[in-house]
Amino acid sequence: MSSYRKVHFAVLAIVTLSLLLGMPVIAEEPAELTAQNQATTAPDPPQKAATSDDDRWHFTIAPYLWFPGLSGNVGAFGHVASVHASATDVLGHFKFGLMGAFEARKNRWVLPIDYMWVRLGDNKSVPLTDLGATSIDVTLNESIFTPKFGYRIVDTERWKVDALAGIRYWYFSENLHFQPVGFLGGISRSQSWVDGLGGARIALALSPKASITAFGDAGGGGANLDYQAGGLFGYNIKPSFALLVGWRYLYIDYQGNHRSLLNVHESGPMIGAAFSFPNAPPIPPSASCSAQPTEVWSGDPVKVMATGANFNPKHTVTYGWTGNGGKLSDANAQTATVDTTGMTPGSYSAVATITDPKEKKNNSATCTANFSIKQPQPPQVSCSANPTTIAIGQPATISMTASDPQGWPMTYSWSSTGGQLSGSGTSATLTATNADAGNTITVTGTATDARANLSTSCTAQITVPGIQKCVNIEDWGECTFEKNPKKPWRVDNDCKDTLDKLSLRLQQMPNGKLNVVGYTDEKETVEEQTLGSQRSVNVKYYLTTDGPNKADAGRIQPRAGGSKGKATHFYFVPEGTLCGGQLEEGTSVDENQVQPQSRNAPAPKKGKKAAGNPPSN
Repeated sequence: MSSYRKVHFAVLAIVTLSLLLGMPVIAEEPAELTAQNQATTAPDPPQKAATSDDDRWHFTIAPYLWFPGLSGNVGAFGHVASVHASATDVLGHFKFGLMGAFEARKNRWVLPIDYMWVRLGDNKSVPLTDLGATSIDVTLNESIFTPKFGYRIVDTERWKVDALAGIRYWYFSENLHFQPVGFLGGISRSQSWVDGLGGARIALALSPKASITAFGDAGGGGANLDYQAGGLFGYNIKPSFALLVGWRYLYIDYQGNHRSLLNVHESGPMIGAAFSFPNAPPIPPSASCSAQPTEVWSGDPVKVMATGANFNPKHTVTYGWTGNGGKLSDANAQTATVDTTGMTPGSYSAVATITDPKEKKNNSATCTANFSIKQPQPPQVSCSANPTTIAIGQPATISMTASDPQGWPMTYSWSSTGGQLSGSGTSATLTATNADAGNTITVTGTATDARANLSTSCTAQITVPGIQKCVNIEDWGECTFEKNPKKPWRVDNDCKDTLDKLSLRLQQMPNGKLNVVGYTDEKETVEEQTLGSQRSVNVKYYLTTDGPNKADAGRIQPRAGGSKGKATHFYFVPEGTLCGGQLEEGTSVDENQVQPQSRNAPAPKKGKKAAGNPPSN
């Protein structure tokens, strides 16, 4: 075996056997492992409440210390030792070191870098196998460089979540110097490796000054596996300076040259500080306003309220309100009231200004509370009359059905174009007078809401019939039947002259009817009882058929009279009510029983009863 290999074996054997046999060097080896694992992910400084949207680069420098205890297995050249050491044991062999993190951030991109260098040593180690040496001066150096890059996938005022990836570069060297100096001289060895990493960091803002951060990563490459997890509590003493305290757990499984082995769990407290520059821009104060309710009728009050944010809670702020409509009361309070009386429908606003008089910059914020005045709708009404036709002196009841869309109370009024009107509310009474005869009276009902003064009207019609005047029966003359005793029913030429004039007169009268009443004398009544009826039927036949003027048959009524002579008398009956109890003369003739007679027709049979209706009254 060459001298170099002997020396190398001796150094590794001393380190390994010292761990196995409990020599003072045992404190150095755990310290070495501690230093190796301290250079993981740098503590995340407390997160500001503002989001990362100011488009500037932000930088953070965070020196820190980690005080872990450890347990696990270490070995070299096939020798494995179980290691258990407290944080106090590790600090007992600390000679010098640097630990710190640096981070650059712009918008959502983050670039964290962690660097650590530690030197641990012991000049009183006593070898057990190399009896020629009185002591060993052991010096361990470790450097770890961990650059990462990441993206802030969640960035709110309360939550920050970063996804991270990068590498971890490990460098480890050991120097052993034997005493006395001439014995074996010195031995130096070093080794390095690189692990790829992936991890995440989550921060929660508890308040504008306090936050908690959870972090972790895992990787491998040169090492079979290393991973860590931890948490920090940060408190901002100033906007640019924060104190950190937390706990970290870490595990590494590494097998390197010369069958070296590191399989160790570490955990312990952390302390540090973070310095940030430039500071995150101060969060400007803000204000939010609300109106309750947001829609009202004119005259209803509206309460407007302002709430500030990001003001110094130790300062007392002032409030000021202005509006573009209505009257504001309590205009210097957090809550004000808008009197909307007289405001027209539309949209309105009230503006609040919150001010911190103790601050010189960024000391105020404004907000707007919006509300609207609704457009009212007029009442909905309908009217009806019962009865719709009344006589003079008779009353009619007019009813109104009314409703208001807003549910407001209403008042009612009535008017009419005639009659005597009385009543109130939704009902009125109309009584017809003499002056209303023959007219139609219009009654109007009006409902008016008590707030917006909007009105709606409805109408009902009542008819008052006119006063009908009585009429008198007019005597238009007669025709006699005495010249032809053989044909006493025949209309002779003298009678025809009379009838021609009578038909013309009848045409001049647009209304009314002509009663043709046939009479007989006493002898004729006994012997030929139908002569009166026959004479009236024959006269009608001439007037409507044989005569030159052709009168309207519907206006001529043949009637049978009594025994007043051999004649046919003519009575014109105007349309209307007969005055003074007048009665029409004779009885109606049934023209189905008594047919018109020509000149040469035989006389009616004697003894036959007169055909016709019973006498009228």
